[in-house]
Amino acid sequence: MTMFRVLISSTLLAAISLQAAVKPAGIFSEGMVLQRNEPVNIWGTANPGENVTVEFAGQKKSITADPEGHWLVKLSPLPASGESRDLNFYSSGRLQSSIGNVLVGEVWLAGGQSNMATTMQTYKRKTQPEMDRADDALLRFCTIPQNHFPGHNKGRQPQWLETNSVNIKEFSGTAYYFAKELRKHLDVPVGIVVCATGGTPAEAWMSRETLSSKPELKRTIDAYDRHVAREFPTDADYENALKEYSRAKKEYSRLRKEGKKVKKPQEIMGPRNFKRPCGLYENMLTQTIPYTVKGVIWYQGENNASQKAGLHYRTVFSTLIEEWRSEFGKPDLPFFFCQLATLGWGDDAHWPEVRDAQQWVADHVPNTGIAILLDGGEKEDIHPHSKDIAGYRLGLLARNKVYGEKDLVCKGPRFKNVEFQGSEAVLSFDSEELTLKSGGENTFELAGSDGLFKPAVAALKNGKIVLTAEGVSSPVYVRYGWHKWVTPTLYNRAGLPAGPFRTDDLPMASEGGYYLNWVK
Repeated sequence: MTMFRVLISSTLLAAISLQAAVKPAGIFSEGMVLQRNEPVNIWGTANPGENVTVEFAGQKKSITADPEGHWLVKLSPLPASGESRDLNFYSSGRLQSSIGNVLVGEVWLAGGQSNMATTMQTYKRKTQPEMDRADDALLRFCTIPQNHFPGHNKGRQPQWLETNSVNIKEFSGTAYYFAKELRKHLDVPVGIVVCATGGTPAEAWMSRETLSSKPELKRTIDAYDRHVAREFPTDADYENALKEYSRAKKEYSRLRKEGKKVKKPQEIMGPRNFKRPCGLYENMLTQTIPYTVKGVIWYQGENNASQKAGLHYRTVFSTLIEEWRSEFGKPDLPFFFCQLATLGWGDDAHWPEVRDAQQWVADHVPNTGIAILLDGGEKEDIHPHSKDIAGYRLGLLARNKVYGEKDLVCKGPRFKNVEFQGSEAVLSFDSEELTLKSGGENTFELAGSDGLFKPAVAALKNGKIVLTAEGVSSPVYVRYGWHKWVTPTLYNRAGLPAGPFRTDDLPMASEGGYYLNWVK
């Protein structure tokens, strides 16, 4: 090849490379679902100043990439469609790339920790029949890869998958049963974007800016920064600590296999710890922003309970919802979440307080809803095996609050008030169609002015619950389900359980607690 030809070839390759700079964000890939009936955000990168055109379903939208090479266009609202169509990207009028098999329907974001991340195949003894018959090309999932810090799992991209007996194994169980409920009643394509990581506090899913914006939240950021600066003055110090932690974990595993009782090494809180404040917001959630979604489903709180910060969770969780709504450009973005399920081991005090905080958020933050799971837990496993219960109840909330089924009962009985009549407590609820099951464990309790709660006997009379308790002659306080492990007894006619509640204002065990409060 002559030098002249080499120069021409190099010039052409450079030109092609320049033209190929138009790149949609990683969440846009084959098989994706776009939100119906709303303007749809499509974004990505290109060369600074490059003219970018996006084409879909007869629409063409153009924009010039900003000085940093970022661009975003909005498609006009689209009707639902199960027709497989292409999403095309152009640079200065020339086709650069195309994404195929794109549908239009309902899109929801599923977030949280392990009870949202847990896949269908995890508890296949329960889910195998469902997985075996799975076959729905209009129900699709996109799971954001685990990416805990810059460079972690580098190169892994989100992938949209249709529902079949193979793909379903990796779908979030909670989100799948929620999506199945939507598919059954809406008859349009449904897409779920799963962005969840096990063992994480809510603070990991919030930005540094937001956590720094309120004094009660800034304590966590300050504690983290103080800890890292003190323990790891240099990068080398941090790397050495990680190596020592890895060695200690191996030694711990070896000794455990030998049957010895040894203390588990403490994990290193630092820039690569997936539980650190802001880490998953920065490295995972931002991959989904600002994808156009109808709403959010959320299952999280176990970690915050373990931090003994239940009361603080009111502020944390309500602020998280506020931030996510801002990031996705919808001040009233529907946000439905699961209350912590029952669990039969561990500290009994803090689990109920996180549940109480979750109910507080449902009561005080508009356009939210809570799925009660007092009857959906496992005594020995923090991960409920029956994710169909959680998904179904989240689906009820969406059908009632978002999709117009106003007559659909989507929640259990809510406590209204109590009248104390001598040794009895008479409780009223927002529905008189109550059912009271026999048995139960850690359900109704009464206390006198001493604040010592005793198990109560409950009776259903004229649509109200009447309580008495041995040793409590003059009750002044009532609690229901105020324990980590509960087998509930109070339901409505729709089979939905009442959530836990209390009438007292006695001090909470978690007062003053916050995430990373162990850092001095």
